[in-house]
Amino acid sequence: MKPLYGTTSAAPTALELANRALARRAAAEGFVLLKNEGGALPLQTRNIALYGMGARQTVKGGLGSGSVEERYSVTIEQGLQNAGYTVTTTRWLDDYDAEHARTYAEYHDMVESKVAGLTDPMQIIPLAHSYVYRYPSGRAITAQDIADSDTDTALYVLTRQAGECNDRRLEPGDYYLTDTEREHLRTVAEGYAHTILVINVGGLIDLGFLDEIPGIDAVVLFVQGGEEGGNALADVLSGKVNFSGRLADTIPLRYEDIPFGGEFSHLDGDVENENYKEGIFVGYRYFDSFDKPVRYPFGYGLSYTTFAMRTVDATLNGTALRLDVEVTNTGAVPGKQVVQLYVSTPQGKLTKEYQRLAAFAKTETLAPGACVRLELTMDLTDCASYDEARAAWVLEAGDYLFRLGASSRDTAVAAVVTLPAEVITRQCRSCCAPTDDLGAFAPAVPRQAGEIPETAFHLTADPDTFRTVQTDYTEPAFAETPEETSFLDSLTVEEMTELLCGGALQNVPEGALEIPGAGGKTTTSLLDKGLNNLVMADGPAGVNICNKLRLLPNGRYMAAEIPERYDWGLLSAAIRRQLAGLPQGKIVYRYATAWPVEMLLAQTWNTPLLRQVGEGIGKEMAAFGISVWLGPAVNIHRNPLGGRTFEYYSEDPVLTGVLAAAVIQGVQSQPGAGASIKHFCCNNSEDNRNGLSANVGERALREIYLKGFEIAVRTAHPRTVMSSYNQLNHVYTANRHDLLTDILRCEWGFDGLVMTDWGSTNPKAGDPTVCAAAGNDLIMPGNPYDHEQLKAAVADGRLAAVSLRRAAARVLRLILNGVTPAWRNVAPAKEEEDAEN
Repeated sequence: MKPLYGTTSAAPTALELANRALARRAAAEGFVLLKNEGGALPLQTRNIALYGMGARQTVKGGLGSGSVEERYSVTIEQGLQNAGYTVTTTRWLDDYDAEHARTYAEYHDMVESKVAGLTDPMQIIPLAHSYVYRYPSGRAITAQDIADSDTDTALYVLTRQAGECNDRRLEPGDYYLTDTEREHLRTVAEGYAHTILVINVGGLIDLGFLDEIPGIDAVVLFVQGGEEGGNALADVLSGKVNFSGRLADTIPLRYEDIPFGGEFSHLDGDVENENYKEGIFVGYRYFDSFDKPVRYPFGYGLSYTTFAMRTVDATLNGTALRLDVEVTNTGAVPGKQVVQLYVSTPQGKLTKEYQRLAAFAKTETLAPGACVRLELTMDLTDCASYDEARAAWVLEAGDYLFRLGASSRDTAVAAVVTLPAEVITRQCRSCCAPTDDLGAFAPAVPRQAGEIPETAFHLTADPDTFRTVQTDYTEPAFAETPEETSFLDSLTVEEMTELLCGGALQNVPEGALEIPGAGGKTTTSLLDKGLNNLVMADGPAGVNICNKLRLLPNGRYMAAEIPERYDWGLLSAAIRRQLAGLPQGKIVYRYATAWPVEMLLAQTWNTPLLRQVGEGIGKEMAAFGISVWLGPAVNIHRNPLGGRTFEYYSEDPVLTGVLAAAVIQGVQSQPGAGASIKHFCCNNSEDNRNGLSANVGERALREIYLKGFEIAVRTAHPRTVMSSYNQLNHVYTANRHDLLTDILRCEWGFDGLVMTDWGSTNPKAGDPTVCAAAGNDLIMPGNPYDHEQLKAAVADGRLAAVSLRRAAARVLRLILNGVTPAWRNVAPAKEEEDAEN
């Protein structure tokens, strides 16, 4: 008998309740208080006038693979009501609901017309998701609405949605306000003593209207808060929990301030090439280096209390730098502070950014007057810059200034480390070099370091303590275990190729492990050889599977309801026919947690908290029979119009890499659970992502776009890496040996499996026959074209036996070490039992 991988009780399990509480805490820690004037917050009244598209239609997360089918999500209105507040504008909200229902029906009909006639789910779902619903602004807010609301405090929720396959638009209703929204805010700000703006957007929007509309007293960057977002917001608005989120991105004064922003994605009319002309000057590295004013700097965030911090000691042990920082709550209420350490490296042969994030830490809650000492540690080798001419990571001679503060614009030099002579920390070879002329973007004159306070510590690093690592680019050997060798030796060459493709998504064979709603599985073609498949579920906002299933008499499962993401076109019709013909049977529940999106998690700056989130995800994987979670996603926020900004962490690779590593460590602390860090690499825009070439210089590639991956791979050792859809300098990433083997395996020491993103090999994209030799072991989700091409390549020698065997062995090892049994003759630990409850 098969395990349920769920529960037959409709009641929440203990795990669901624990994760829900954790999701609420994580969301509250991530919200950023951007502005708070005139005593607007914490809320001083129990009656709240609530307006805006996100009041009841609060967006919990972005569209696409990262969605989750949770039990329920708490809206902002519900969160306020749960906290004991009375919402006094129900008439306006009811009118908005009616407009939303009408416009959504029109949108749904439009999408249905676009997918009409398509039969392949791999075509239907992405096409449907590429059309993003624009929330209506709502009717005018009248003087009568204000008079009837019986309060002096209004909350306005501004909402946008985005997702896979589409970048956002630089137009009203998306990055800019509509005229109606502008008039709403003006009316509310004039009509109420206290106006609070909540930004429910999976990214950034233009905030220029704050200069034009007086009376907006408080601004909260809510992002997308997951299933507990509404309750978490009420926690911080009420003062029950103090704001402690800090920006993971710079908010510019104007979109036009972003370097080469006018060339992003569709804006220049070229969606075949994305030229990364800004080089290393991304986000605050640009704004700080060019000394450009910003609206809110990277790392910024307000609190209901105040803090003081000072460096009490700095030591250098070989190449390891440690700063002891004392943080004191100097205000009147408890709170948490984020301590940020930046480094300004010497300007030499290589032009550097003014500063870059080097380390960070977050305190626990400090009572008023309480003091805590934090240790910030880092290795000086992490301050190296990549010299393209020498293909080497280099520490140039000079002074390294370590700046301590509360944002990138609020720092002071705490320590100076002098390096008397240049050091090469790692000798590499040129990889993934561009073929396009991208220019040489840099300040005409590097920004000066500024004054060094007398309190700064002065240390000297001995160049002889550094070791130059010489990278060995020999193809890494894969040491098979006796179990792996025995099984692989039993296969024919044709059977071995089956391991290199994912298992059937439709017409799943009898005996295969099928978790409805999961994104994919390993091969189901070797069941008669005794090898089970394992199952993968989408992320990174949670475990994306169907939440309510019917157990059929034959022991298989069928979704009891149509998942929203599948409710399109002929796919929807086919599912409805299947559901109509289903016999009555046992209902099995698999409610996963919808966590705050990664951008919001990044704003927590809380590494231990994100490990706990990872642990919660790993426990759900085990409960639901999922061996690989397709997350975290660690691409850089290069431009705020990126369609998947919500499901990436930050504009900064260090913050990204450290937090992603924590999540991976949490996930993989559960036996058999594996993470798949994605999308490797430069999947920074969505328009034409399957054809686009990200054209980027090697230095920027290594220092910005690969650095987060490198930190996570070296620190957390994810079991898998997912290559991206796009081309990198005109070669598809799944086909780049220099990316997937030379850098990932030879330089970083990765020893796991690499898989493609779904459907990224086809006649118009990546070549499946090149993947294994390049280092991409598994082609997902697996389709007849891939199978045919692989078999032909083996037959004519294009796919060498050694590459085939190595990739097959890596896939086999993944299967042998999953959450679920690998061999068909091995019974699961629990049979026909509920998951943890």
